[in-house]
Amino acid sequence: MLSIVIPIYNQDVRKLVDTLMKQCQKLDINFQILCFDDCSEPKYRKLNKELAFRINVNYTEMAENLGRSRIRNWLGKAAYFDNILFLDGDTVIKNRNFIKTYVDYLPTEHILCGGRNYSLKPPRSKKKLLHWRYGSKRESLPSKKRNKDPYINFHSNNFIIPEKLFKDHLFDENVKGYGYEDLLYAFDLKKSGVNIVHIDNPTLHDGLEVNTMFIKKTKNAIENLAMLYKQKKIPHTRLIKSYEKLKEWDMLKAFQWYYARVSDNIDANLLSDNPSVFKFNLWKLHLFIENMY
Repeated sequence: MLSIVIPIYNQDVRKLVDTLMKQCQKLDINFQILCFDDCSEPKYRKLNKELAFRINVNYTEMAENLGRSRIRNWLGKAAYFDNILFLDGDTVIKNRNFIKTYVDYLPTEHILCGGRNYSLKPPRSKKKLLHWRYGSKRESLPSKKRNKDPYINFHSNNFIIPEKLFKDHLFDENVKGYGYEDLLYAFDLKKSGVNIVHIDNPTLHDGLEVNTMFIKKTKNAIENLAMLYKQKKIPHTRLIKSYEKLKEWDMLKAFQWYYARVSDNIDANLLSDNPSVFKFNLWKLHLFIENMY
């Protein structure tokens, strides 16, 4: 029936696993939960080790860090039920019928994407506001909006894929570090004619990063995006469209000249207690243009 796979990296996933177990048991379905730890710090491995003693749970620690794409491929290959539910380790399940909502759609020939929400309340730490504001604005979307461009709006944190389909469509392991491996996966699916259907079955994202770490990871993501765009593997995103418009209007140098004049203000704002999503987007565009030279 259902294999639930969770990559772990420096997260305590015990509560998540217990919630999923209870929902599956309530439905009386055949299920397994695979938790692969990708070389987390010892304190997290110590906490999660107890999962090995849960019924229907397979907890495994990797001997080396595989990275975001490889760990998902290993999990998917190890799954043995007809449908695979991918969830991130920093996921919180708020919906008591989360598993039932997915099961009601099964069997399926498509990929089902449940979505991602952020807390309605801002984080207590203002150092995490940038991630929260950006995620709330760009990622917390109802299915109606996500289905307008289902591939651009695909995220690998919460989706179901038929097991047979996954074995023909693995994540590209050439993408290193953080960022855009899920979008590359979505466009590969599009090329193969695989449909992505978005539904309203979101999880809550509980892994907010402090501003400095979020900026660092985003920088890595922009570098990945520029590389994939040059290789013609990702044809468009909002960021790419902005870049192409500036290029079409011959305004790339003008934008970079403007950015140089305001860069100190933007850098200070992004690390402040009141970061601007607009200025964050300007910073991303500037960084993308730099990586295109």
